[in-house]
Amino acid sequence: MRAIVLRIMALFGAVALSCGAWVLARYSLPPAEYALIAPLLPQQDGQSVCLTGSFTSQVMNVEDWSKAKMEPTKHLSPDGKPYMRPVPPVMKDKSVRAFTLQLVYDTRTSDYDWIYNFRLAADVEGVGTMFAAGECPWYAKDKVWGWDKRQITGNTTDLYCYIDCDGGGFSLDRAPATPALLMSFDPTIGLKMKGGCGGGGIYRIKPATSGVTFRLQTASAETCRPLEEWASR
Repeated sequence: MRAIVLRIMALFGAVALSCGAWVLARYSLPPAEYALIAPLLPQQDGQSVCLTGSFTSQVMNVEDWSKAKMEPTKHLSPDGKPYMRPVPPVMKDKSVRAFTLQLVYDTRTSDYDWIYNFRLAADVEGVGTMFAAGECPWYAKDKVWGWDKRQITGNTTDLYCYIDCDGGGFSLDRAPATPALLMSFDPTIGLKMKGGCGGGGIYRIKPATSGVTFRLQTASAETCRPLEEWASR
């Protein structure tokens, strides 16, 4: 009887070990080729890629910072008066008709493996065309960097683009097995954008909730010409 029990225990142990090895192997495998973002990014100096998407049922909230008003906060200054902060009016659930994105290869070097400059145009109901520009550093490999020995974890499936000084940003994830990227925004920070012709205002666009994505397909270079013209002004 004891021998049978020992055999059963050994069998369960072997099964558990096998399952553990399978799980470890599965989660240590690199992303599949169709999930990699690199094939959709410019590869060398002078290159750029253009992506665009049109939408019929996607909405975002739009803060109009050109019309912000100062309002008191709950915090008091040393003289007993409340600190003030600017509060913009918010246009809720505005239809996003289109996004056009250009990523331009940059030769700067730092802790990242590559860096791209982005130009983004948004066509939004009630506002019209808005523009934004910033950068997208890409950390493709694990590394230790700097005097403080920072641990940097590489990422081969997505890219984060942002504007310095709290201008916000957005994430780009590869849509598996397609020449498309999924763009998403943080609902708290959003992205700061400028109005179109004549510099008509400063806005910040934000999704009403997290998890909202916009699918952008690769497009011809001609599609991004308006972005280049805007950037050259």
